Amino acid sequence: MTKNSVFTFMGFVMFILVLSGCFGNDGITIPVGENGESITIGGDEEEGISIEAEDEAGDRFTLSSSTELPEDFPENIPFPSDYQIVSTMKVSENGEEGINVSYITESARVEEVWNMYKTFMDDNGYENSYEMTTDGFHSLNMQKGQESINLTITTDGEENTVTANISYFKSQEAAEE
Repeated sequence: MTKNSVFTFMGFVMFILVLSGCFGNDGITIPVGENGESITIGGDEEEGISIEAEDEAGDRFTLSSSTELPEDFPENIPFPSDYQIVSTMKVSENGEEGINVSYITESARVEEVWNMYKTFMDDNGYENSYEMTTDGFHSLNMQKGQESINLTITTDGEENTVTANISYFKSQEAAEE
């Protein structure tokens, strides 16, 4: 998945959020080229939004956003006992997928959440490829095969609310296994 593609379409997200209420669930398809390239925009505020682009070769790029955990998010990635999903975003391009989940919790302290993910990494055979810890901020990148998980955990100044962001990436080779 090319970073330019991801950043280009993520730039459309704010624009699409404004337009998402105008198209309904069926969406609208906008031709953007002479050879069959198009962008399809659909969704609503309750169900979330989606953007799908297709080039002349039939290669697709999809971006969707909601507040529900996507069905294909790995079930073994843990969450605290009590949490609220703030947003999810799913990006796919030619078999490579990325899912981003942001949530908040008041039921666990920042160190408890951090230790939960460190234990997950060790118990599931992921390799620590990057780690940074400062007061109230933790960042971790773990990899296993063609899978990568990037994690950031922050807290408000009083440590009452913990915010976590999990980005899960899976390449096409891993999707075929």
